[in-house]
Amino acid sequence: MKNKSTHKNNQSSRVHKKHKSHKTKKHLSNSNTHIKLYKNDSGTRLLVLPNRDETATASIYFNFKVGSKNEPKEINGISHFIEHMIFKGSPKFPNYLDISKTFDANGISFNAYTSKDTTAYHYKFLSTKENLDIICKITSDMIMNPLMREKEINTERNVIIQEYNDDADDIDEYIEEKIEACLLEGHSLGRSIIGTLKTIKDINRKELVEYHKKYYKPDNLVISFSGKLFDNYLPLIQSYFGGSTNYKPIDSNIQGPIEIIPYDDKHPNYEIDCFSKDLKQDYIHIIFKTKGYYDPLRMQYKLLMNILGGNMSSRLFVEVREKLGLVYSIKCDMSTFEELGYFDIYTQNDAKDTIKCIRSIFKELVKIKEHLVSDIELKENKKNYCDIYKTNFDDIEYENEHYSRQILSNMPIETVQMRINKIQNITNLEIQNAAKELFDFNRVHIITFGKIKKNKILQSIKSIISS
Repeated sequence: MKNKSTHKNNQSSRVHKKHKSHKTKKHLSNSNTHIKLYKNDSGTRLLVLPNRDETATASIYFNFKVGSKNEPKEINGISHFIEHMIFKGSPKFPNYLDISKTFDANGISFNAYTSKDTTAYHYKFLSTKENLDIICKITSDMIMNPLMREKEINTERNVIIQEYNDDADDIDEYIEEKIEACLLEGHSLGRSIIGTLKTIKDINRKELVEYHKKYYKPDNLVISFSGKLFDNYLPLIQSYFGGSTNYKPIDSNIQGPIEIIPYDDKHPNYEIDCFSKDLKQDYIHIIFKTKGYYDPLRMQYKLLMNILGGNMSSRLFVEVREKLGLVYSIKCDMSTFEELGYFDIYTQNDAKDTIKCIRSIFKELVKIKEHLVSDIELKENKKNYCDIYKTNFDDIEYENEHYSRQILSNMPIETVQMRINKIQNITNLEIQNAAKELFDFNRVHIITFGKIKKNKILQSIKSIISS
């Protein structure tokens, strides 16, 4: 599942939470000594990832630690609204075409996204001093000094409403919105990234300017650079995003705490939500909450995700699709925030098979709680997870987002090899204990879309939940 709303230009596609690619051997050091983190006296952090000589391209992100979770309810969607307005003009580049035509004429791919906790403006380009200079010159002005003209606010408001309607017609977007609204009820993470029709229509210029001033500050900005480096890139970035002193190296292990918005769980016991929807299939989501980005069992959960629903030989795929023929696909996913997260087992099937499908999923969860994973299954899943994980890092934008996320959350840098070592050290017993901790049936949240009714699910699995 994705949790990003994007600013799209004509040549860009919607940004998803996951990318697939490969990373070269020199990036697999267990040390982070080749990953450099700097900070200037304005508080702006600059993350520079290891040089990639095998490519001619580079990626630069301008990440602000702000998203929909920071918004008061009455201006929900304002982070995303500002993301759109950033591209409408600034004092030095007062017209949208001054920005877009310059990037396009130099082959610079540009885009932006808003998530629950981050807003990012990002570029992919041939790694030359000239291109980086263009990007920094324009971006430094447009993100810090947007004009926010009334006429363009109203024009862009209509554009965002069209985006809202587009999402409403997209079943996957609709389902994701409903899931997080149910699951995270009472917390700002449960609100929509794009906002509601009412908030989109009501947000005004004063609110946009004040919100921008609050969060678009140098000390809330992380700039991250990946791909092919060239000489003197640091002074160039410093010239546009510097304080009164140059960037100085800092230790990522001592960045300090992160602000956590307290979460009061409105659903401490099991919950079933069924949304009636005219669909050809029922969509099923069986969800268990986690402690989020800082969960000490996060790596065990990732390996559990792989064992249960990570590929075409995973337990749920083999049992529910191959043996029973109930579904076309069945998967597991994890969504992770600083405050909390959730483990989602999801599929879609003919309405007449929904109860059988749900019972089959619970049956597999009982098995993994009661019996140790075999040595061979554990070994094969570790290799599968680690090899696919490594292949992600061929994509310099994936690499950039991955490490930016760590810095934005004030986490110590975890290299690829560090992650692999953690996965490889997980034991059979740790997997079983993690399954017992995670799959607490008295705390499960089942959310469906389609024809199935709540009472039918409850009648069918009540004995499982209460056991």
